[in-house]
Amino acid sequence: MNTGATQPLVVVTDWGAPGALLLGLLFLAVAAAGIVYWRLLAAPERLSLVGLTSLVAIGLAIAWCVPVLFSSDVYAYAAYGEMARLGLDPYALVATATGDTLIRDAIAQWSGAFPICVYGPAFVLLAKLLVSALAPLGTVAQLQGMRAIASVALVSCVPLAYAAFEGDRAARLRAAATIGLNPVVLWCTAEGHNDALALAVVLAGFALVQRRLAAVGAALVALSALIKLPGAIAAVALAVVNRQARLGAAAGIAIAGFLLIPLFAGFATRLAPHGQYLPQASLQAVLAPLGPIPALLVAAVLAAALSARAIGLVRRAQPQGWIYLGLAGWVLIPNPYPWYAIWLVALAASAPRTRAASVALLLSFTSMLRYLPDAVATPPTAAGVALGVLATLPLAGLLI
Repeated sequence: MNTGATQPLVVVTDWGAPGALLLGLLFLAVAAAGIVYWRLLAAPERLSLVGLTSLVAIGLAIAWCVPVLFSSDVYAYAAYGEMARLGLDPYALVATATGDTLIRDAIAQWSGAFPICVYGPAFVLLAKLLVSALAPLGTVAQLQGMRAIASVALVSCVPLAYAAFEGDRAARLRAAATIGLNPVVLWCTAEGHNDALALAVVLAGFALVQRRLAAVGAALVALSALIKLPGAIAAVALAVVNRQARLGAAAGIAIAGFLLIPLFAGFATRLAPHGQYLPQASLQAVLAPLGPIPALLVAAVLAAALSARAIGLVRRAQPQGWIYLGLAGWVLIPNPYPWYAIWLVALAASAPRTRAASVALLLSFTSMLRYLPDAVATPPTAAGVALGVLATLPLAGLLI
């Protein structure tokens, strides 16, 4: 069992029964917050934009009070910034021995070697600036700094979502509340995950589109890929439905694609050759005992069916079509970590009173089950199948 007692920021990793207890407490807290979340979404007009933003900040503050984390990603984020500061390539495999304190702590937390960077150069630059500024204060300050910028980004997502979505005041408040008040989004952001940073840029781009600056807004949406890649998909979707956005989207994707060449090279030469297919808490985990090919085929068939449904809805100008497209992507992910759900939640905000949105939001909650294999222990085959069934159960709502 890795207790992490000597680490500057404690992450629950392979803790067995104590890890299960702590994770169970987190699940209960998220479930209780989820009840409040659903009630607030039913009547968002009772909130002001300032009040909603304040609630998000309070939710983050509560999450920050939890003394442990369940993900080691913030260590890797800070280490990528430190590597860039030292002139090392974060898109290459990391040496297992170094005299740098921050990198050494990251290596220890990741049991010998943390993965190569899978994020864009804008995020690496931001991490570099932050860890450099906080270096005199030590590793804890550097790690907490990464968490802080993620939290600030989520708070900014509230007014940005209000400006980015269409509709009357209640509809825009509901969209902002759907994103900002989601308990899973709040928790994962407090852990320091960078999805809120990328989403904030995406929402800023859509807000510019709403202000008749379609080309500029689309370019900004595309450039969010320099933080995390899903932003590029959002730019393509925007270009599909808005002719005026196409030039800006194309320019932004071209610029981002050029700057992301080191990332793609790392994928091809360092990550892919060493990758292992070990699905957990997903549709593919349910079918994993049959072998990877059957599992991937079933996931591909379901994704194709959802995509066909999405295309039909988008052609009829029904925004829930984009949620179906997000669900298609979700079933293709062998390990859908909880922080990935922020993108599903953002899609749900576009049509929050639809069945697809309900399924997407429920999936955000069941995605928390992906913490179990890492925090407690890798489950045996039967338990892994059961975990996958529970994690994907909300998809059955599409059949009703």
